Amino acid sequence: MTSQTNEPGLPPGWHHEGDSLVWARSYGPWLVKARCPSGAPFTGPSELTIHLAVGSSVEEVEEGMAAALETDGIPASLLRQLPFAEIKAQARAVLAQAQDQAPAEPWPVPARCRTDLDYALLVAELVRMRATGTTAPQQGLADRLGIGKATLSERVKRAKALGLWDGKQLTNKASELLAEWKNEREER
Repeated sequence: MTSQTNEPGLPPGWHHEGDSLVWARSYGPWLVKARCPSGAPFTGPSELTIHLAVGSSVEEVEEGMAAALETDGIPASLLRQLPFAEIKAQARAVLAQAQDQAPAEPWPVPARCRTDLDYALLVAELVRMRATGTTAPQQGLADRLGIGKATLSERVKRAKALGLWDGKQLTNKASELLAEWKNEREER
């Protein structure tokens, strides 16, 4: 399995095609591409293609065709090999970086959430982790805080009930709290 050439600044296997971010990797004679349009309301792939890409020399064509005939087309084992979580995480990170949405520094999430600001910091950190490519942000943050994932999930539900999180992004209320917090820190 080999990665296709990629553009500078992008993870291996990634490149741009028009306004889409594209991941491509060869698996034997098969070329797999995952396309992530930059204008989509989500950051994961919206299209997955697999096609026979056997090469240009007679030997490569013969080898590729023999492999394709041996598996009777696209093998199910190929589908199981595709790193979807990694593809989605890398796409999120690249698109967030391109839009300059992901702060580099982690938010200082307290070990216990008592105030609206505490919950806003919690969900802001989850958003940051997700945008930087973390494939399991809730588990990662739970581990960092030394709490169970179930406890963290309950805190996320509480943040939603407080109107700080809509399930996908921070609400205006959370953004305002975080902006006030940043201003107070800068004044010190």
